[in-house]
Amino acid sequence: MILKQIFDFILPQKKFNRGLRILITVNTAMVFIIGLFAPFYAVFVQKLGGNIAFAGFSWAVFSIVAGVLTLLFGKWQLRVKEQELLVALGYLIRGLVFLSYAFMGSITQLIFTQVLWGVGAALGSPAFDAVYSAHTSKEDSIVQWGEWEGIASIAVGLAAIIGGILIQEVGYMYVFLGMAVLSFGLGIYIWKLPREVL
Repeated sequence: MILKQIFDFILPQKKFNRGLRILITVNTAMVFIIGLFAPFYAVFVQKLGGNIAFAGFSWAVFSIVAGVLTLLFGKWQLRVKEQELLVALGYLIRGLVFLSYAFMGSITQLIFTQVLWGVGAALGSPAFDAVYSAHTSKEDSIVQWGEWEGIASIAVGLAAIIGGILIQEVGYMYVFLGMAVLSFGLGIYIWKLPREVL
């Protein structure tokens, strides 16, 4: 009920079914969580002893692993009957990634963490797209996808502002711990939802 009131306030002319409202809300929360940190990744790597080039390399590890595994997992993911559980698993793995960031001790740990993040993205992102698509209507699909993209972009922008302030005031570790808790919470929420909702 609260979720519907929020959507009616933000987008009063749009009609979203319950599945879309939930998916938009949880994934907006996830992109917000990631946005708290992503703009400041290179600074984090430099604090570990890496340089800008290494920050680029380690981010490439995440992105390439995510891309390759997305391609490899595709046919297997089609056989998963409850794809929303892959969304939940992606959030839970990201929670582990952020927990690892909170207690980052070496460049080697960073690389393993980036690989793990790639696995989480490869499992969760295509599954999110598939589940989201299943809840869109043919007539309004472009509007429903466009509004998700617009809301996500706003969330990333707000997160960059808030993340910069939080990292400066309390440090990376506490921000990462908060990100981990929120990610685990999102994963558990999706996992525990009745299957007919998504």
